[in-house]
Order: sequence, then structure tokens, then C-alpha cells
Amino acid sequence: MSSAPITKEVMLAAHRRELARTTRKILLIQIGLVILAVAVWELLVRLGFARELLVGQPARILHFLISMWKDGSLIRHSWVTTAETIVGSLGGFILGAVCGLLVWWSKTVERVIDPIVVALNSLPKIALTPIFLLWFGVGFSMKVALTLSTVFLVTFITAVAALAATDKELLQLTAALGGSRWQIFRNVVVPSSLPWLISAMKLNIGFGLTGAVVGEFVAANEGIGYLLLYGAQVYEMSLVWAGIFVLLVVAMLMYVSIVLLERWLLPWREN
Repeated sequence: MSSAPITKEVMLAAHRRELARTTRKILLIQIGLVILAVAVWELLVRLGFARELLVGQPARILHFLISMWKDGSLIRHSWVTTAETIVGSLGGFILGAVCGLLVWWSKTVERVIDPIVVALNSLPKIALTPIFLLWFGVGFSMKVALTLSTVFLVTFITAVAALAATDKELLQLTAALGGSRWQIFRNVVVPSSLPWLISAMKLNIGFGLTGAVVGEFVAANEGIGYLLLYGAQVYEMSLVWAGIFVLLVVAMLMYVSIVLLERWLLPWREN
């Protein structure tokens, strides 16, 4: 009795099942490690080996999260920081990507702009805060400007690097086949730069949140940065950790959104 032939589809299905099992196993291990770390943390505080004043306590962190959820302050603080990050990051990304890709049109412009951008990128962005305070005040616009300035430089440098990595033979072939400069830019340069720009978006989550939180440290009466600073001022480390946890959740949600966007724009890539 002969067995059924092993087709490509059968092998692919088996590979997917094995990949799913491995993913579930890794996820369970990760969850277990987090639970173990939290349990040890709580036990050390309860037994007096660590001071709650200095390291916080998981039970009190949960207490703060629940109480802030009930009174609505958790959603308000999270939304303020998220809105500042999204607006500033999107503005900085679009501006940086457009300026970076347009460098392809003129090598002279690239040689003029590149050292200026590198110098600005090496400058600590917090140094720009006094300028933005004078220009935009202490409100929403100041945090957006700080976030935008950070994200713009990272995106611009990434876009320029993407242009340098574009397949030169493909550019020459497209030109030899009669493609115009605009057609080469639209059909070769931009598509080949997309993976780089998506990667820049993932990196910009951290940069964007940093800009927003630093701005809230300087001047704010709401937002996760304000929550962190307030917790430190009143020596309530559990409140600080609660704010850090919320910040982590916001960052993870942003990352998942970008991954979904990547799968939509670049379906041929494995994520």
C-alpha cells in the first residue's frame, strides 16, 4: 500500500503548524518569565528585602492602574501622550521621507544638506526645548514640535541611506528601457525605499515617545510624562512604574499597528 506523495502544499502546511507551535511555546515561556519576575519582586518587597519606596511594589502598581482606570485619568493621560506622539511622529516621518527621497533628484543638494543634518542629529534634542517653549508655549504644540524634530532627522537619514542602497543596475535598466526620471523615481526608487522607511517608523516609536515625554517633563499638567514626574516628586515609585507600564503598552500598540501596515504595503516580506 503506497503512501500519498508529499506535495509542496503539504510541506508548507506542516511548516506553518510547526512555526505556530514554536511561536506558542516561546510566548508561554515569555509570559512565564514575566510572571516569575513579578512574583519575586512582590515577595522581596513583602519580606523586607527591598523597599517599596525605592523599587515600587507590583500590588500597589496594580492598585494605581485600577484606580486611575476607574476615575478616567489613565485614559486621559495615555491619550494626551499618544496624540502628541502620533501627530509629531507622522509629521516628522512624512517631512523626513519626502526630503530624503527628493535628495535623489539632486546630488548637489545631498552634499549641501547631508553634513547639516548629521550635525543636527548629533545635537541632544532636549537642547531645543527652550526654543520650542518660546515659539509654541507650554501646550500641545511644543511637545509635537519636539517629537517632530527628533523623528524628522532619523527618517531623513534613513531615506538617504535607502537611496544609496537602491539597485544601480535596476536603475540603469529602467533608464535604458526609456523610463523617464519620474517613472524611475516612482517605480524603482520609492518601492525599494519602502522597507527602509517602514523600519524607520518602527525606530521612531521610541524617538517619538521620548520627545513627547521629555516635553511633558518640562511643562505639562497631563500626560504620561507628567504622571512619571509627579510620582517621582511625591516619592511614589509604584505610581512611576504604573506610568512606565502604560507607556510600554502604548509603544507596543504602535508597533503592532506599524507591523500590520508593513504587511499591507509589503505583502511579499516575511514578518
